Amino acid sequence: MKSRTGELSLQHFYLLFSRGLIRAVAGTAGIIFACFQLQAAELKLPAIFGDHMVLQCGTAAPFWGTAGENEEVTVTAGTVSGKAKAGADGKWSLKLNGLKASEKPLEVTVSGASGKVTFKDVLIGDIWVCGGQSNMALRLGETIDGKAVLPAAKYPTLRFFNVATATSLKPLEDCKGKWELCTPETAARFSAVGFFFAKNILETQKLPLGMIGSNQGATPAQAWTSMEALSSDPELKNGFVELDKVMANLDTVRAEHEKWMKECGTEYKESLKKWFADSWAAQQKKTPVSPRPKQPAKPEPLDPDGSTSFPTVLFNGMIHPLIPFGIKGVVWYQGESNAGKPGLYRKLFPLMIKDWRSHWGQGDFPFLFVQLPNYGKRQAEPQEQDGWSFVRESQLLGLKSATNTGMAVTVDIGYGDNLHPPTKAGVGYRLALAARHIAYGEELVFSGPLYDSHKITGNKITVKFSNTGTGLKLAKAPYPSGNKDTPVDELKGFAVCGADNKLVWAKAVIEGADSVTVWSEKVAEPKKVYYGWGADPEVNLYNSADLPASPFRTDTTLPK
Repeated sequence: MKSRTGELSLQHFYLLFSRGLIRAVAGTAGIIFACFQLQAAELKLPAIFGDHMVLQCGTAAPFWGTAGENEEVTVTAGTVSGKAKAGADGKWSLKLNGLKASEKPLEVTVSGASGKVTFKDVLIGDIWVCGGQSNMALRLGETIDGKAVLPAAKYPTLRFFNVATATSLKPLEDCKGKWELCTPETAARFSAVGFFFAKNILETQKLPLGMIGSNQGATPAQAWTSMEALSSDPELKNGFVELDKVMANLDTVRAEHEKWMKECGTEYKESLKKWFADSWAAQQKKTPVSPRPKQPAKPEPLDPDGSTSFPTVLFNGMIHPLIPFGIKGVVWYQGESNAGKPGLYRKLFPLMIKDWRSHWGQGDFPFLFVQLPNYGKRQAEPQEQDGWSFVRESQLLGLKSATNTGMAVTVDIGYGDNLHPPTKAGVGYRLALAARHIAYGEELVFSGPLYDSHKITGNKITVKFSNTGTGLKLAKAPYPSGNKDTPVDELKGFAVCGADNKLVWAKAVIEGADSVTVWSEKVAEPKKVYYGWGADPEVNLYNSADLPASPFRTDTTLPK
């Protein structure tokens, strides 16, 4: 009995020991498996890194991504390499110094304990971001002058990256897109303005170029600006949309928007899509374009879900994922969608430039932009109240207030009856001139004449201009445009007013190399001069480099 009890006790002890050992082993295995899972986090980089990409030369090129916690990551580009350690959240970043411009393709490897990524056919050169709305988004294959250049658009040192449209209330970490070599097929899908800009830079600077297209039609500047920037200015924060109100009542706002879409919004969007297609076909056949469909009244405030007009959503979805990828600068074409509130655009536009530079953390990189072209019905008499004119003025003031900026004047090469001028070669060329001076240091005439000062003498006002080259002159637009019949025997586009602020057309003559004298028999004591003002002004003042004078007012006070 005793031995039986002892035997049972021994068996019981063995059973308990075995179970305990199994549990211990299982527990240890669980810990080992958990650690393996943690270390097995896949090494990843954002979509902006890929085969055929171009890395920014002459600066510390940023790399970033995710890996396992505390994992060491090594990045090697040719003979240059760097190391970084992932944090507790798996994020890592580093910068590679010493990358020099080169047309010789190289491999870039990113490796760590959790994996290895290799990017092939990588070039070192300059990166330009092409941002804005529909006139930047207009593809090369959809333009008249694109047809002439597409067959020969084979540039192995030019690469494109198109950012897919994405909106978000919070900053996104990644985007969709891929790097592509420049071929007739890929060039046809890229921004026409961006292509013509790149073609000129490629030919004059002789270095590889990477062009990032991040643009979306019918979008206002506030959608491309961060929440921090907009919130820093009370007038801007609530000037476009009451952000606090939207966020506090998001469910109600969304319900109202869904109701609008169901009742008329979807039908309107389809009709607008058809109108764009029909308008393009009509322009190619040189037949009249039908009126744009009128948008049914939309609920306010806007629904941020899926809206490309809501403040901050495009910055979050299409710009933030690119930061801090090394860039040379930005090429920007936008403003049409802000013509309804041009006074706020005066503050918003320079704020957006500052905002991008602040987030990128690469100093005051060149920011080059297009001043809005002529568009709309030409008025028989000059009128001050014109939204596009005020936006052009805001852009001119932005040029003067923000450093390292350049502006391409296009008031002479738009099409009054076409929101999307079908020729973009001139726009790209003028932007490239600004880049060649501001970004690449070339000494050349890179801007059209800009208003500098004025002096009133009796019934005449003499206006002095800067950026005149070897002198002012009368001329016609050197590119196809809607202003085909503009005369060159007398200056057009000038108007004056007295103390009553009533504008009348004025006579004008060039005085010397940099001045124009303006007057009207109808105004005995002129107070102000306007030039190129109105939806579709008739203009013909140029400098020696065939660049047009910017529209301006001598008094930029905003009317009430």
